[in-house]
Amino acid sequence: MKKIKIVKTKAETSYIKGRSIPKGCKYCLKGSKVVLFLNGICQKPDHCSWYCPISEERRGKDLTFADEIEINTKEEILYEIDLINAQGMSITGGEPLSELNLEKTIDYIRYIKTKKGNKFHIHLYTNGMNFNENIAKRLSLAGLDEIRFHPGKKDWANIKKALKQQMQVGAEVPVIPGDENIKYLEKFIRYLDNIGADFINLNEFEFCFSNSNSLKQRGFYLKENSMAAVVDSKEIAINLIQKLSSEVSLKMHFCPIRAKDYYQLKNRYIRRAKSIKLPYEVVTEEGLILYTQIEGEEKELDKFYEFLLSDLKIHEKILSYDKKNIKMPFYISIEEHFISTLKNFNLKGYVIEMTPFRQIKYKQVTEKTPIKVFKKEYGFNGN
Repeated sequence: MKKIKIVKTKAETSYIKGRSIPKGCKYCLKGSKVVLFLNGICQKPDHCSWYCPISEERRGKDLTFADEIEINTKEEILYEIDLINAQGMSITGGEPLSELNLEKTIDYIRYIKTKKGNKFHIHLYTNGMNFNENIAKRLSLAGLDEIRFHPGKKDWANIKKALKQQMQVGAEVPVIPGDENIKYLEKFIRYLDNIGADFINLNEFEFCFSNSNSLKQRGFYLKENSMAAVVDSKEIAINLIQKLSSEVSLKMHFCPIRAKDYYQLKNRYIRRAKSIKLPYEVVTEEGLILYTQIEGEEKELDKFYEFLLSDLKIHEKILSYDKKNIKMPFYISIEEHFISTLKNFNLKGYVIEMTPFRQIKYKQVTEKTPIKVFKKEYGFNGN
């Protein structure tokens, strides 16, 4: 029997060597996929509503988001796609295929495929409750590339209805600890393999604010040194892959919370930051934007701005002055001569780190550090 090897990616996901991972996952981990949150409306099925991680701000609300940005038109999601130079889009909710959302979902798929072309990859998440052959055909004709089911037991058979269409078919479910849950999941994986599904994504079970009470009541605990992972979920997932890998032929991919909350987000932030950064800004390895901000009285700021232009010969293209503060590259501000001069003008300087957004509603200053403190903390020697 051929020995099965489990491969661990840079993003800390795991899969069976030789089977790779779903195409949609590849783009997600690269940060090159826009997440279209259609809205928070769904049928609230018993099998998953008790641990739904959707925030209270979105759950049950008819609000649409492209990544973090609330949108109202199809053109706005196209703007987000272009902004991060996306290679694909995922559609989630809520339930994209509910009676309320179906037409909207198909309209989005058709529109984006028309604008971005057939190579632009679109995948969709569904609980499969009202899935049928007609919906499968309409999704395929609209251009859907990949569908991911998260069904209750009574809806397993609905997955078969997608297999005849021109799209990849699989499942994406959380790994919930407990003997009964593990047996159920193992049976589901075997079922998927028997019907000829392409993959299953096993997600680390998520502990978050919106589901914390429900999980605690059922005896689930937060993993030590983690902000969201449930105890034993990861270990169970890896054991399942190892146990079943030689018995099934479908792709099996484990995705930890860190992959979604760190790697995917970081890579998407990097793409966004590179698109929106101004001449005086630098993009960090975390996808955040870095620059220096000089603050003080307007009269002193006026003098200092002229000093930067005339004495230090700093090009005005890498400076920004609005009479409230001066923004400039951080790497200039950490020079010792600059720091001492700044003090002579009775001004204060800070290195600002912020999320890559321009809209006041979404941008967030994550760090505001005095220049000297920043220089010391990060080991810059000023040379």
